[in-house]
This record gives sequence, structure tokens and C-alpha cells, in this order.
Amino acid sequence: MGMECAAGEGMCYRPCGTYLHVTECPSLYCQWNTGSESCIPKAPDVPTYYWTATTIGATPMQQGKEVVDGTSPSVFPMSLAEFRLGAEGFRIQGILLENITKIEHLFLDLDKDIDGDLSPAEFGNLPKILNELTAAVTSERMKQETVMMSASERRLQGTKVSPEVCNARRPKQYYCSFDVSCKLDCVECGWKSATDRAFSTCVQPSADVCNADGGKVYCATDELCHPPGDCSTCVDRPLVDFSQHTCLALWWDPEPLPQWTNWVCRFRNKVGMPCRNDQDCIYGMRRCLTEQCMPFQPYNANQTCFTDLDCPHLGYYCPSDPTGGQNPYWVQYCRAQRSDGMTCKEDRECGPDMLCNTGEPQPRCRTLFSLDIGTPAAFDVFCQSGWRDVNSKCAPAARSKQVGRTCDDDSDCATTDETGRSGRCTCKDWWDADDSKFCAPVSGDYARHQEAQRNFLWFRATNCGSFWTEDECLRIFGNQASTLKLTVECETQKLSGGPYMPPADCGIDDPERFVDKCKQLAMIR
Repeated sequence: MGMECAAGEGMCYRPCGTYLHVTECPSLYCQWNTGSESCIPKAPDVPTYYWTATTIGATPMQQGKEVVDGTSPSVFPMSLAEFRLGAEGFRIQGILLENITKIEHLFLDLDKDIDGDLSPAEFGNLPKILNELTAAVTSERMKQETVMMSASERRLQGTKVSPEVCNARRPKQYYCSFDVSCKLDCVECGWKSATDRAFSTCVQPSADVCNADGGKVYCATDELCHPPGDCSTCVDRPLVDFSQHTCLALWWDPEPLPQWTNWVCRFRNKVGMPCRNDQDCIYGMRRCLTEQCMPFQPYNANQTCFTDLDCPHLGYYCPSDPTGGQNPYWVQYCRAQRSDGMTCKEDRECGPDMLCNTGEPQPRCRTLFSLDIGTPAAFDVFCQSGWRDVNSKCAPAARSKQVGRTCDDDSDCATTDETGRSGRCTCKDWWDADDSKFCAPVSGDYARHQEAQRNFLWFRATNCGSFWTEDECLRIFGNQASTLKLTVECETQKLSGGPYMPPADCGIDDPERFVDKCKQLAMIR
């Protein structure tokens, strides 16, 4: 005891009471009690009680009582840092507490013994202090209302300073209701730091007010107007949402932002999708113009892309350097997707109505339903007939001999294919006494050479491009796209002998798993 540990010897882990001076009291598991001037065990961390969590609509006096009652006793003695953290964002009559009084002044008003910490008794005076601040704000607002009387009333009372008077001065000035004077800059007018140029008055900042004041942007952190297009000095909100004229935190990060002040209802849309604000767009320019998320401009060396989703969603993608970084002149900007017959490695390289046919010796971009009989194809949709034989070559469309019948595996689903390729044995959505699987229809079973499927795939290619998912396409185009998809699914359901639904007496209502596609189609038509 009393010995100091040298470097590399670790720490002297002993009871806190054995440390007799504030400089020796280890902060890892002890803390210095300024009242008893002794080293005591460190209080366990407790969650901060934020004043903003109090009842909405209650008076500041009532909210103050809630804060006092809700604050854990283990917080005391309460430091200024803990006090400031709890008070963050609290408002009185809509005005940020920090714009009414400094948090340090409020803390000093409560700290009667001036020891730098608040005891439970001292903190208990918070409701009274908040009530006094409320009275001060109310009084100031009454003064403001008095000053803003009609012009005739001001003349009757002999008021000399008014917005009209300030507007008539050269250079033009703005009326501040706090001290009933004209200001060259409303920054001098307390929390009414924004300028209403139309009425020559200093007003409380907001997004619309800031935008009207020369295109400035509003920062909610300090409740001030910042220069047009510049949020660099707005703490925690350094980015501009031009559509809302507001400073925001980074909104396109794949991970959710940890601060609750950034948790707002919004979309996370790709380029080409509809939007209301810039923060609805997370790719490309991340700008909402003409109610649509804007992509980077193709072949613009000043707008380099990082992913295919940064490019126009119809016909463009973002290729990386084909030499693997060895080409010093390569600029990674959006380029047009490749046309039919061009070589490829991935589907993303081909146009929206194409895929990369890896079934050919040299993979090439091929339009859907375009290849003749006998041509190697990676998928059925490459073939004009919508069908391949057992050798993965386009063949005449086969029909199923067992469509809708029970099966155990694919080999039970024989077709008319000359090479012996079978159909697909798939599970029913619901089964009870019957078998659980059935033979699904194949391309030759569908009407008019799979007209319904071709229509849906064509709609997706021409409207949703290569990089929207099917669910996104359905969400954006609503019933127009859903009708085309349900037409395909309804035809499949009829050919398969469906729908396979649970009996009514089961009482199962699960529209996500058990859906009558034909009934759903009839409802939206």
C-alpha cells in the first residue's frame, strides 16, 4: 500500500478507500467524491434521462417534475456534462432551451453551494427554474405581439420604429421586435436570426424562411440559416438536401444513423424512382429533381460512378477498368450497356432486354426469346420457343404430359421433348390429404407462345431496367405491373389445377403465403 506501479507492472488493484488523494483515485473503477473528499467506488453507468422524453403538451413546470422524478439517484452528484446531455434538445414554447439561456447559467442557478456538482436537493429546484424561464418567454412574446400591432395602433401610441421605417432606411434594415430597433443583420436579434425580406423583419429561422432569404439552408442543430448550398459548419448535419433547403446527416449510408434525431420516415430509392426530397435518393447524384432520383451523367469525367446503381437505370452501367487498374487513363463513369451479339461476362453488361448467354462458347449478350432452334442457351428465356432440350440447346416448345398431376421428383414430370427433358416437380402452397407436389406447366402449355410472360418481361426491361428488383418494379408501377405478373401466375395456377389453399374451416388467413392469383387479378382489374 502506498507503492506506485512502474511501467509494465500493471495497476495496483485495491479498494477505492485506500486512495487518499484525488490524483491517485483511479478512474477505471473509482471516483472522487468532492463532498466527503474521499475516493469511493465508481457508480454504475445509468442511462441518461432526456428531458425531451417528458410528456408532450405538459407545462415546463410539469415536465421539470417528470425530469426530477425520472432521474436515477445514482447519477448524483450530477456534473455539468451529465446535466447538459439530459437537457439537449429541450424546448420551452417551441424555443430551444439553449436559445433562451446558456446551460451553464442554468446549472449555476441550481448549484447553490457552488461545488461544481448538483445534489438531489439542488436538482429538485429544476421545475421552479423552468417555470421562471417560461414566464420570461411568455413576457417576451407579449412584447413582440404588442410591437406587431397594426400600423394605425402604432401611430396612435407614438411608436416610431416599425418594419416600414426599417425598410425605408438605406441601406435597408430589418425590424427586431426584441429591442424594437432596426438591424443591418438579424444575427444581432437573438433567436430571431433569419431575415424576412418581404416584410423587413427578423424572424425565427426555418427551412422556408432560410430559402426565401437568398436561398440559404436551415441547420436544425444551431437553428440558424447557413450560406446557400453550404452546411459544412452545421454540426452533425454537413450535407444539403436542396429540395428541403435543410442541412442533414449522411442519408445514403447502408447502416442506419445512430442518432435518433435522424430517424425520419423516408424512401431509399434507386435512380429513376419517384421521390419527394433529396434524402429519398441514395445513389447517383442523390438529388430529387422533377420528382425523380437523378443519376450521374453518362460519359461525364467529372461524375465518376461507384456502382451500377449510380447510372441511368435504363441502358447504362458502371464498368470498372478492364485492365484491373493498369490503365492510367481509365475514367470510371457511366457507359451504355452492350448491344445484342457483343461479348460479355455478366448480365449487367447487357441491355435491359438482354442477358449474357454463358451457354455459348464465347458468352455474348442476347435478347430474350431471340435464339433459333439448335442454338446453345444458358436459360429457356433466350430461345424463341422458350424451351431448351436436355443438351441445353433451343428446341421446339414441349408440353407436359403430367401437368398438374402428383409427382415425387422432376423425373415424374414427362414432357413431349424429343431428347427426354422433363418438367419441374414443385411443392404445393397447401396440402392436407393429397400429395404435396405437382408437375408445373412448361413453355408449350402456355397460350400464344407464353404471351403473358413475354409481356411482363418486356415491361420490366423497358420500364425498370437491369438493376431494379422485381419487387421494386412492382412497387413503383403498382397495378400496371402487378396486372402483368398476376396474368402469368393466374395462367400457371389454372394449368396446375390450383389454387392450393387451406380449407375455410381451418381459419387460416395468411395472404402472404396462400393467395388465389386469379382472384387477386380480378380484384385489381
